[in-house]
Amino acid sequence: MLHISGHLRTERCVMGYGDSVHSVVVNCCGWDYYKKRDQIHQRPEGRLDYQLIYLCKGTGRFLLDNQWLSLSAGNIVLYRPGQPQFYSYYASEKAEVYWIHFTGTDCGNLMQKYEICDSYIGENSSLVNLFKDVITELQLKKKYYEDVVVNNFVKMLILICRSRRQRLMPSENNYTIDRLILQLNQSYMEKWTVSSMADYCRLSSGYFSHSFKNYTGKSPIHFLNDIRIEKAKDLLSANTLTISAVAALVGFSDPLYFSRVFKKSSGIAPQNFSRNTMTSNTPEWH
Repeated sequence: MLHISGHLRTERCVMGYGDSVHSVVVNCCGWDYYKKRDQIHQRPEGRLDYQLIYLCKGTGRFLLDNQWLSLSAGNIVLYRPGQPQFYSYYASEKAEVYWIHFTGTDCGNLMQKYEICDSYIGENSSLVNLFKDVITELQLKKKYYEDVVVNNFVKMLILICRSRRQRLMPSENNYTIDRLILQLNQSYMEKWTVSSMADYCRLSSGYFSHSFKNYTGKSPIHFLNDIRIEKAKDLLSANTLTISAVAALVGFSDPLYFSRVFKKSSGIAPQNFSRNTMTSNTPEWH
């Protein structure tokens, strides 16, 4: 077996460590590759901390709900504190796994918030990289490494949640529209129309409009105008440009239409927004 791991403490404890003071603490994290020898794990009383296992290659066998299951790459298994742990890896099945032990007062809430449970999430290179980063931080222990480790751990949970939901609800994941949204944020000043957005996504205009609104909750033009208005607020806050100039810079050819859209979106006319910003930025004299 090949084994690489990083630990919070220098000492080891088979039962792990519980923490009832801090919100989240990562006790240890590691990677194992079983290619020459079988390995059987038996912890009838479980551990004091949580354990999350990600099977990234090969196959592992786990006793879950009183049933032995053969799990393939892409599966995750969550063990809670005190939960019996029985699982094994056979050399012939060349299992490669990442695992992390964590504890703290907020862990239960995090598991619920990010819907972490035994499930198939698929192979995910970004998740593997986060495991590697956590191992490295726990090994080097540079200044503030505990904060980096916890932040990366929460990112792991988010990635797992997104990956799981992507497979359960593919309609919530539209990478074509995601790509358009990123493009709109970069080129909002261009002359976008529903037709040109649909062409960018290689969809018919009708299907695109329906899909976009289902995905974002807004029509394409409404979504674009919201981006433009936010950019306009930044420009108006500088108090160096006319309303017409700002309108043109953010993609509105008609200043009057820009003013109507701005007021509908912000509840205030752009002229008043500019005056209010100037007043708030002017120092008081005593």
